[in-house]
Amino acid sequence: MAVVATAGCGIGVRSEPAAVTKVSTPSSQAPALAPPPWTLADLTYHPCSVLDSEDLARFVLDPAARAETPPQDLPACSWFSIQTSLSGSFNIRFAPAKSDLSDLSQRRMPKPSEQQIAIAGQRAVLSPEIRPDGRNGSCSVSVSVPSGGSFYLGTAAAGIKTGVDWDVCAKTIGIATVISARLR
Repeated sequence: MAVVATAGCGIGVRSEPAAVTKVSTPSSQAPALAPPPWTLADLTYHPCSVLDSEDLARFVLDPAARAETPPQDLPACSWFSIQTSLSGSFNIRFAPAKSDLSDLSQRRMPKPSEQQIAIAGQRAVLSPEIRPDGRNGSCSVSVSVPSGGSFYLGTAAAGIKTGVDWDVCAKTIGIATVISARLR
């Protein structure tokens, strides 16, 4: 199984399907998760909780997510698509962040392709990536959270040199909108 990092996105792309096991969090450190809406701190040990089983079915994601939690890693969750066609497969990564998007002029090294948008009424920065063949490759978004901080969500199509014809940013915005509605 090959794992390739997509330039500038911070998300990995699997070139072939692989079994992904849901990681359980240590019960001694992980407090129970209350119902949404959540703060980002609430998701520290539960990053995969931002999408429920209905969301996974709607966005065609494998329910066996890969969670990363402290103390070894920063909180994050990755899902892989279960679509059968190569042109449709993708993976996504959600990660809470401490960065504040209130003053976008303070961001280091903005990409020329970045766009300021609003998702669920919150400030966001969308960053599409076009692959060398001129087609859609990946899309990432950082979205402000009302209680402070932001979250990162990246969607990447399989491969690194060739893109897809479907709108990767539309899928990213759709998923980010669902997540944003569950955060306070």
